[in-house]
Amino acid sequence: MRKQLTLAALLVSTTTFAGSIDQPVVGGTTVAFGKYPDVALVVAPMALCTGTLIAPDVVLTAGHCIDTEPKEVLLGSVDYTKPGGELIAVKSATAYPAWESSFDVGVLVLDHVSKAKPRAIASACTAKDLQVGNDVEVVGFGLTTASGTGDNTKLHRAALTVRDPKCTTDESCIAKVAPNGEFIAGGDGVDACFGDSGGPIYLDDALIGVVSRGMADGGTKPCGGGGIYVRADRVASWIETTTHRKVTRAACDAPADAPADAAEDDAGGCSATGGAAGWLALALVVAAALVLARRSA
Repeated sequence: MRKQLTLAALLVSTTTFAGSIDQPVVGGTTVAFGKYPDVALVVAPMALCTGTLIAPDVVLTAGHCIDTEPKEVLLGSVDYTKPGGELIAVKSATAYPAWESSFDVGVLVLDHVSKAKPRAIASACTAKDLQVGNDVEVVGFGLTTASGTGDNTKLHRAALTVRDPKCTTDESCIAKVAPNGEFIAGGDGVDACFGDSGGPIYLDDALIGVVSRGMADGGTKPCGGGGIYVRADRVASWIETTTHRKVTRAACDAPADAPADAAEDDAGGCSATGGAAGWLALALVVAAALVLARRSA
């Protein structure tokens, strides 16, 4: 009963507030059931975001999505209007300290563990593949039109080409966390959008990024011009300290990335001034109250 009421409210908000929130993957395709069991729909009273299961009872999402006061997550669903999936209440929600001027991430500790397998977070040796011209994968429940209009209830994915692995070339890149605190990917009509906020960016099957916002120089439409993503590997230590849970790191034949994690304390994060009119309105938040970042819905 609670699930039906919550999802019904979300459907209304997805349509009603689509102009001031995030959208799904633009230029992508729907995914088959069971393909991404770690991807979560993050449900708030008046907003929708996406997230990733990174520990048995912990979901990583965007910091600006925490402001929407998430109540539940739905794991294992590819269409949240259809039966199926694992609905779990949120026990606590914590944003990265001063996320507006630092890493735009947040963690949700769930009421109980999920049946799904958590996704490993990238290690420094994985991040070496975050190079200009290489592809990463975005997955989310956001909108699918460059104009940021319409509605969507299905999970989509798309391949995004990395344009700036250090995030130093766009006005929305945060100097305080640059270089290597964020990266830019997508464009030419392939992009994350409203509702994708907090969703995963995968590289070599590991979680390398979190959907944050659009670019300042992203074109005239809300979505499709490329976006800015927070480096998940840079906040792994903060996640463990905050949740008191151990996260899995991607295995590879290279030294551990303790120096990168240590740099988290000196870095700031993300900008709340995303690019084109559409990406700035990330969290599918009520009446632009949370128009601070980018992909929520």
